[in-house]
Amino acid sequence: MYFKNVFRQPATRGISAAYMQATLLSYGLFDEIVSGFPVVGLPLLRDRLGLSYEQIGLLFAVGSCSAMVLEPIINVLSDRHSKRWWIFGGLLCLILCFVVAAFASSYGVLLVVFALYYPAVGTAVGLAEATLIDSDPARSVAIMTRWTLLASVGDILAPLLVTALVSLQQGWPEICWLAAGLWALLFLLTVAQPFPRCEAVGIKAEGSFVSSDDIARAEPGVIPEEGRVSTWSALSQAMRNPALLRWGLLALIPDMVDEVLLGFAALYLRDTLHASETTIGWLLTGTLMSSLLGLALLDRQPWLRRVASQVPHRVLAGMAVVVLAGMLLLLTTHVTWLAGLALGIVGLGAAGWYPIAQAQTYAQLPGRSSLVRAITGFGEPLKAALPAIVGLLAARFGLLAGLALLGSAPVLLLLALIGYAPVKESQK
Repeated sequence: MYFKNVFRQPATRGISAAYMQATLLSYGLFDEIVSGFPVVGLPLLRDRLGLSYEQIGLLFAVGSCSAMVLEPIINVLSDRHSKRWWIFGGLLCLILCFVVAAFASSYGVLLVVFALYYPAVGTAVGLAEATLIDSDPARSVAIMTRWTLLASVGDILAPLLVTALVSLQQGWPEICWLAAGLWALLFLLTVAQPFPRCEAVGIKAEGSFVSSDDIARAEPGVIPEEGRVSTWSALSQAMRNPALLRWGLLALIPDMVDEVLLGFAALYLRDTLHASETTIGWLLTGTLMSSLLGLALLDRQPWLRRVASQVPHRVLAGMAVVVLAGMLLLLTTHVTWLAGLALGIVGLGAAGWYPIAQAQTYAQLPGRSSLVRAITGFGEPLKAALPAIVGLLAARFGLLAGLALLGSAPVLLLLALIGYAPVKESQK
């Protein structure tokens, strides 16, 4: 019931549509749980095959590069036809990847697995998110908030599940079998239900709108034949959309205060403030819980979601001020508990950044969610390079310099909002 409340379904659409949308919504949860397995279980994989640090780094680099090349292509292609089969294909590929990884006895096989795994996640999970947005674009903020909240829960569950398996004397193969089983469960739940219908509005080649009646029986994101423009024309138009590019940038900035910040903050607490491993664990857990609190507030308070939908720039600006205060405290304090408080403030303030910005990004091209994902995917190289940039800065000038770069995120967000004019930008 908690899943279904995010949607307000007309009676004619029936209970089955609500359950299908609830299933799609759970993709974010499954993604963060299973994606955490290779990271948390990395020592088990290393010991099993005797991998070096260079080989481990190359595995993740190959996966990221493969996703950066293939995902934009898949997103553009899926925007022209049904997303259903792309999602099914992505899920089957994920199941196959973990089955092969369970039996892998050579490094070359693992490289192939990681090269397929990353774009498969982007296909199945990313297009499930896009389908949800297209099925109910008026509630995009609520959908993205619930999606991010469940993904955050998955972040916490992943290490707990791996720890439970290890405590039962299980190893890398068993972790892979669990991952394959979870994806198989999601595949069976998805294939047994009808996809939700599209309520978005498409754009005709000449710039006029395709009515919602024309696409009432279409699947989310599928524009009728008479409303389609060529792929390259649509991509070119989207690349020249200033509102889309602005919100795409705003949806990219939250990565600066996500896992990368937590990783370097942990090093700062250990190396500079000399906190114990136990203390660091509790402080980082508190940061994650504060993020969950921020998402829960945005999810459960209708007035806050309404304001975030109507004046997102003001809500984001207010959140940025909160995050900036937390970062200033983190960079200036030499007291461990104050550093933990600062991280909690950052987590609370930044929790709503991504769902609000991503919802507005989708809103710039109604009914073309896959095309939006293709455009925003061009920012993936910056996301992939961010940890290396921060690491180089920290190595040359100290950890505070690296944290200061990440701490510039609220300033960048405020700068990106300068000149924002919602009325003008809505008249695209």
